[in-house]
Amino acid sequence: MSLFREVGMHTGLGRTVAQLGTERFWKQLILLLHQCLPFDNALAIFYPLEGVPQALEEYDAQPSNKPTPMLIYLNGLYLIDPFFQACRDGYANGVYHLEEVAPDHFRQSEYFLSYFHDNVLEDEMQFILQLPGSGTLSLSLGMQRLFTPDETGLMTTLSAWVLPLMQQHWQQSTQRAPAPDAMASQIRDALSQFGSGVLSERELEIARLVLRGFSSKAMAERLSISPDTVKVHRRHLYAKLDISSQPELFALFIQSLGHDLENP
Repeated sequence: MSLFREVGMHTGLGRTVAQLGTERFWKQLILLLHQCLPFDNALAIFYPLEGVPQALEEYDAQPSNKPTPMLIYLNGLYLIDPFFQACRDGYANGVYHLEEVAPDHFRQSEYFLSYFHDNVLEDEMQFILQLPGSGTLSLSLGMQRLFTPDETGLMTTLSAWVLPLMQQHWQQSTQRAPAPDAMASQIRDALSQFGSGVLSERELEIARLVLRGFSSKAMAERLSISPDTVKVHRRHLYAKLDISSQPELFALFIQSLGHDLENP
């Protein structure tokens, strides 16, 4: 049985290499990785230094008829994605597990509960490839359960050839960062502008960290203030926005994205 699996792997690798520089590359790479680890979904995406992310390939092991969540993600929800933040923070090339990049209370955040859990599912691993001067290539693998340590180790081992293949494909393909446009600028500024004119600068910082899933303790450490001060700022910003919970804050953020896109 292991012999047939090994033959299948070599065949899949050959097909993937043959598709370098073509539109079929990402699908072949995802199918090859799925032979090694039967994950539930995958997404290849390019995060340019400027402008809106570009989805390159979506894969669902069990396709459904429900609308794709990609539109709302590309419309600005990616701004609070911990993996997007990792790419922006310059994480070295490699494969990363969700727990390595997410804030301490990410699984209690409204982003996780209202979006991630329904679409990415329960857990995620991501291959990250930095492209100096261009942006970041990312290949995300989603799972309905937690990845095991052995599975995480397997993906780390495979990254020795997955990342070079991603690099070669980028160099050979015609896919490049789209030119920034007015909508891209609106989306890029969405998080920085959310709540401006109503909240103080410190309250804006707290709101952004709440949306990303930081606990009061983690926010205090990040901002060099006490947890009690964080709680005071949080109460004040909720009062100014006339809300009382994190779900309401998340809903306001989503509404602001829609308003920004309708009124560039």
